[in-house]
Amino acid sequence: MAEPNNTAPEYRVFDFVITTGNTIKSTATVTLGGKLGKTVKTRYGDGPIDAAYDAINKALRLDLSRSFDGVREPDVKSFWRSRSFELTKFDIRAVTEGKDSLGETDVTLRYEGASASGTGLDNDIVYSAIKAYIAAVNELVPAIRADIAEFCKSSAEIGGAGKGGAT
Repeated sequence: MAEPNNTAPEYRVFDFVITTGNTIKSTATVTLGGKLGKTVKTRYGDGPIDAAYDAINKALRLDLSRSFDGVREPDVKSFWRSRSFELTKFDIRAVTEGKDSLGETDVTLRYEGASASGTGLDNDIVYSAIKAYIAAVNELVPAIRADIAEFCKSSAEIGGAGKGGAT
């Protein structure tokens, strides 16, 4: 498990818009805020939560790509192609009763051997799922940043080719 992050979360969702239905592909537009500002991404998925998670992943990658000092763009793309979040647990349930019941979501994510869990609570189950995912992502940020730093170091040592990049 990743070490608990006792500082303010690095990332948060400012807003999201979901379009879903039984005759259309679900779409999510997510505004993700980080230390360097806001990033907006729209993605499609096999349901509203899948679309939202994919939009968060794309926004996160774009924001974190600003951390690649001196690394060529093709190598940054190669870095992200070879890495992903694996959703290893997803559990959603009602924790109160009635029309205004609260939904609680628990997720566990894995990134390059590190694992973190997050919990979300909201009367909107999609927002509950988004909150849980962002909580887990924030726990993994130190591991992701360490991975980026190692990649940049190895890229500089071999003349910009980095792991998985062109040689």
